[in-house]
Amino acid sequence: MSVIRSALTIAFATAACASHAADKPTPYTPTPASGWIVTVKANAVSGPRWDGADTNGFIAYPSVSFRRPGTTPKWASPDDGIGFSVVDTGVFELGPVARIRSGRYNGGDRRLTGVHDVKWTVEPGLFANFWITPNLRARAEARHGFRSQDGFHASFGVDWVQAFDRFTFAIGPRLDVADAKFMRTNYGVTFQDSAWNPLVWAYRPSGGVKSYGVYSSLGYQFNDAWSATLHGGYNRLTNKADNSPVVRRFGSPDQFMIGLQFAYSFPVSGF
Repeated sequence: MSVIRSALTIAFATAACASHAADKPTPYTPTPASGWIVTVKANAVSGPRWDGADTNGFIAYPSVSFRRPGTTPKWASPDDGIGFSVVDTGVFELGPVARIRSGRYNGGDRRLTGVHDVKWTVEPGLFANFWITPNLRARAEARHGFRSQDGFHASFGVDWVQAFDRFTFAIGPRLDVADAKFMRTNYGVTFQDSAWNPLVWAYRPSGGVKSYGVYSSLGYQFNDAWSATLHGGYNRLTNKADNSPVVRRFGSPDQFMIGLQFAYSFPVSGF
């Protein structure tokens, strides 16, 4: 399910990279300790059941992140991949990243009977952040699944980030591109598929732009330790993805996601 991929990405997104500039949003930092600042989160997300589905699923899950006392909390978009900085100049960051991409199984949707399953995978790769201004971040991720047929997948986004007292608001456009292997695995239809399911026809897409959209988040700091973030986005499948018989017959090019996260931060000393 696409929602699982998004959800697991969000679970670690607060550890992703952002700016250290003084006038960027700076969440509350609990009293420093010798060990770590631990942030425990409760997440609830609703998103497409599979990439291109016309219905949403729901998932709730816990997550946790760590940082050293005295370090500046890093803003990250909830849809960032899982990553950490190897190079960090404060304006530019570069490091490894990964996303868990869930699959599409015909057992989960009877309309897909006969159409090949898309197995879940992990997409490791690299990310780069560049703060164009103290409030404007550009981000790029380039990833490839572990299996050859998973293909290459890249995500691009720009976020305007602004703090208003206890609120932190962010919004920006998104663009996804993929190679032919990725597109054929996720949106293609083989001759065997079409023979088993007469509602679809053989389709062999090429690579290119997969989708475009927008993502936004609104965080609120309740008190010294508690915070909440409401976030959501819209993606429009386009080009070869939109023309897929699987999307045309059983899904929708319009993809929506919404989520809510509560976070509690506290210091842990002694290690």
